[in-house]
Amino acid sequence: MGYKYRFEHMSSYPDEQIGFRWLNYFIDSVGLNYVGGYIVYSLIFIVCSFILIRSYGKDSKYMYAFVIPSTLIFISGIIRQGISFSFLLLAIYFLNKRKWAGVVISIVVGVSIHSSILIPFGIILACFFLLKKPIHWLISIPLYIFFAYLFDVSKVGIISNYIQYVSLDSKFQSYIDNSDRWFGADAVDDKFEQSIFALTMSSLYYISIIYLGYHALKIRYKGNIAYLYNSAVIGFIFLRAVFLFEILKRFAQPLVMLHFIPLGYILYIFLDYFGFLRGKLARQRSSVSVSFKPYQKFLLICIFLYLIFFWGRFIFQNPEAMFFWNS
Repeated sequence: MGYKYRFEHMSSYPDEQIGFRWLNYFIDSVGLNYVGGYIVYSLIFIVCSFILIRSYGKDSKYMYAFVIPSTLIFISGIIRQGISFSFLLLAIYFLNKRKWAGVVISIVVGVSIHSSILIPFGIILACFFLLKKPIHWLISIPLYIFFAYLFDVSKVGIISNYIQYVSLDSKFQSYIDNSDRWFGADAVDDKFEQSIFALTMSSLYYISIIYLGYHALKIRYKGNIAYLYNSAVIGFIFLRAVFLFEILKRFAQPLVMLHFIPLGYILYIFLDYFGFLRGKLARQRSSVSVSFKPYQKFLLICIFLYLIFFWGRFIFQNPEAMFFWNS
């Protein structure tokens, strides 16, 4: 509803970032109300994400199934940053094709909507140029477990002592100017605390993607997926380290949302390329001697169980929700 108000009172937000302001002026100029505005926001995301997914060809088969579960809450909740994320996906498309002008234009448009996209983009670029091989699971999984179960998240608040020296010519500067409030120990928000069951299920989900993604890329290496796998893995670990800090999570979540690409690739490799769905004929495609082990099947089951539990709660644990079948 906050975005509805901003759309209907654009003149009250003279400091709104220029890209988002111009987008809203355009939507208003063609006679659409805030509902039409939300449709346009969603259309931008769908178009950009499908352009990226389609560019992966046959490897994209299962990516379409995971793009919405991986992004929906963020995209439909933190809307301005969600639109900016759309152009990050478009920048990745151009990055894969080494079309640098397209990368620059996409990022400039994204930053004009929400400046925070620069940080995940910087990490993606670092992975693209510096991390050619997938991060070994023997490194990433122990790190994830450490931050999930052993690390005192409140210690992250120490960064408020240093972030105040950063200067950004953007709306995000207000967060920096009030760093104690947003990044200090007092910024820890207990509402983000997970139960043991939720923590265990989410950990199994991300650990399964880390492990299976590493092995999928070992079976059939794809450079334009490997660097996004590394970016997502860094995002998983970063998110867990700052899980109780709302603003810091917003830097990690764009990286985490990219996991629909390696996750879709995992299913393509394990189910189609050599997997049990097509038997020996599919296995002959691989130059590596592989077999679909029982524990790998278990990890795939963990992925689907988590998605069922995570999204099922909106239906089965939401008595106030209204669905079309109630009418």
